[in-house]
Amino acid sequence: MRRRSLLAGLPALALAAALPACGGRNRPGLEGDAGLPVPRPLSDLRLLAEGLASPEGVATFPDGRVAVSATGAACVLIEPDGALRRIGQAPAPAGLTIDREGRVIIANFGLLHDTGGPLQRLDLASGRLETLVDAVDGRRLVASNAPAIGPDGAIYCTHSTWSNPSNVGTTEPTGFVYRVTREGEVSIVADRIRGANGCCFDADFRHLFVAQTAAGNVLRYRRQPGGGYADRQVWGGQLGEAPDNITVPEIFEAMDAAGRSTLGHPDGVALDVRGNLWVTLPFSNRIVAVSPEGRIAVVIDDPHAVHLQMPTNLAWGGRNLRDLYIVSRRNGRVYRLDNAGEGLAMPHWR
Repeated sequence: MRRRSLLAGLPALALAAALPACGGRNRPGLEGDAGLPVPRPLSDLRLLAEGLASPEGVATFPDGRVAVSATGAACVLIEPDGALRRIGQAPAPAGLTIDREGRVIIANFGLLHDTGGPLQRLDLASGRLETLVDAVDGRRLVASNAPAIGPDGAIYCTHSTWSNPSNVGTTEPTGFVYRVTREGEVSIVADRIRGANGCCFDADFRHLFVAQTAAGNVLRYRRQPGGGYADRQVWGGQLGEAPDNITVPEIFEAMDAAGRSTLGHPDGVALDVRGNLWVTLPFSNRIVAVSPEGRIAVVIDDPHAVHLQMPTNLAWGGRNLRDLYIVSRRNGRVYRLDNAGEGLAMPHWR
C-alpha cells in the first residue's frame, strides 16, 4: 500500500485554525465560547517529577498522590511532598489506572521487552502484585496497553498488536479491547483496531473511547446489553497525519521537528466534565481537546520538545480535579498543568 504524503491531510496549521479565540474573557483555566479549553503557554507546565525510566501511564489519588508506570518498578508513587516511592516489579508496565479499592491496575506491554503482556493488580500497602489475566482465547497477551475501570468494577484494557510494535502506522487491524470481570471472566469486547492505545469511559459508562493510534483518530463505542460495546464510530475526525506503516525510527531519525508536528497519532485519552476528550499526540509533542461536536483545540504545543518529549498519557487530579498530569516519556518527566479545566472523576474518586 502506498504511503500518504506527510503534507496531506490535517497538518498543525489546520489544527491551530480550530482553536477558540484567546481574547476577551478567555483566560487560562476557563473555556472558550464553544466550551473548549483555551491554549496554554509552555511556561504553565509545572515539573512534578523527573529521572524516571521511560514513564508511560499516570493516575491520581484524591489524597494528592500520583501513580506513574516506569521501567524498574511496578509503580512509581509520587507523594504530595514530591518524594518518589518505587513499589514492586512488573515485566513491562505501560498504562495504569486505579480500581475502586485503591489498587493500581497495570497493563504490561511485553513486546518492547521480549516478554508477555499480562494485566496485573498492585496492592500499594503490601506491595503484593497479582496477575489478573495473561491470555485471551488461549493466546498469550503480549501488548496490553491501557486499562480503565468500567461498569460494576470490570476492567477494560486495550491490546495494541501481536507483533512489530515499532510500526506505529500498522495497517493490520489486530488491536482489541478485552474485559476482565470481578469474577475473573475474560472476553474480547471490541476488535479490528489499528493500534489500540489509551481508553476511557464517559460519566455513565454509556460510551467507551479508544485511541486508534495507527489511523490517527479516536473510536467511540456504545454500551450494549450484557456489557459489550458496539456501534463503532470515529470520534472527532482526524487528529493529524498518520502515514501507513510509518515506524518509530522513521519518525525520530528521518523527520525534523516540522515534519513531526504534522503527526496525529493519539496515545492517552481523558474526558472532562464538559465532554471534551483530551488526547496526547506523542510524536508532535501536543495535547489537544476534542469537543462533543468534534471541534479540536490545541491546548499545549511543544514542537521543539522544550518540555514535552513524547507525551504519552494524562490524568485529571488535584483539588476539584482541575489539574492535568502529563507524562513525558523521552525525558523521564511528569508535568502538571494547573487549572486546566475540570476533569471527569474516575470511579475511585466518586
